[in-house]
Amino acid sequence: MTTTDVQTAAVPTRPARRDGLTLAAAVSLLVITVLHTAVFAPHPWWQAWLAGPFRTDPLPADALVQFWGLPGGFVVPGALLSLLILAAGRRGSTVPGYVGWVLALWALVCLWIVGPSGFVLLLVPATLLILAAARAPRGGASNAR
Repeated sequence: MTTTDVQTAAVPTRPARRDGLTLAAAVSLLVITVLHTAVFAPHPWWQAWLAGPFRTDPLPADALVQFWGLPGGFVVPGALLSLLILAAGRRGSTVPGYVGWVLALWALVCLWIVGPSGFVLLLVPATLLILAAARAPRGGASNAR
């Protein structure tokens, strides 16, 4: 072992400082996906969907609406996005500001289309992501170590 190796080994590594705004955004988005699932999960179409006849037959309108609200909706991508954001926040990083801006724009367009609804909740993680990116060095670029 050389002197350089000993000096390098002796220097304690600091854990990455977690980004609180990014973590809060991730947790709030994950809570929204869980709440969305809890509200829309109990309905009668699950058995029919899982049986498979709709792969060849047209869906009734109610089944189609419910499908896009749950298994075909934003829950899985929203949960995945929240987990990616959570990982970034735990590393002390932020996600690019456009993630928050796109999430906010999507929520506002959906609110304009359907009126007051759960989409207003998406403005919370969107705002937190925008603030975290604005606060980060280099205009929101990742500051991972």
